[in-house]
Amino acid sequence: MPLVVPALRLFMVFMNVYDTYKTLKIPPGRKGGPPSIKAMTQRKRDLKGCLAVWVVWCCLAAYERTFDRFVSFIVPFYSEIKSVTLLFLLLTRAKGAEPLYLHILRPLIKPYVDTLDPLLDLARDIGDFLFALSQVPLNYVLS
Repeated sequence: MPLVVPALRLFMVFMNVYDTYKTLKIPPGRKGGPPSIKAMTQRKRDLKGCLAVWVVWCCLAAYERTFDRFVSFIVPFYSEIKSVTLLFLLLTRAKGAEPLYLHILRPLIKPYVDTLDPLLDLARDIGDFLFALSQVPLNYVLS
């Protein structure tokens, strides 16, 4: 089992990236024109599903980083349970991730949105500043 979980995780990331790529492409229109309303509505639904898959995946990855070793000592057959969970997410894709997001993750996150949004904006601004700061010496050396 130790090799199954990382292989499933890697395959899931590649499937997420491929599905996101397919979903982000604008559907072709008829005879070179703009896409139909039906195609754009389907694309919007697919984007929501894709976003739900990524949110569930990120929450699962954060959970694994923080609690995986502790839970694996307490719960018997934890590796098998995790493999079945990953297989479920791989086989059902957005149809399995959307209920997890809507009924479990969203109610957990919703009370903290007012706190999390400014913190994430601040983290993004700090990251942008550090990236720009790291580029100054590189541009100076290259010129």
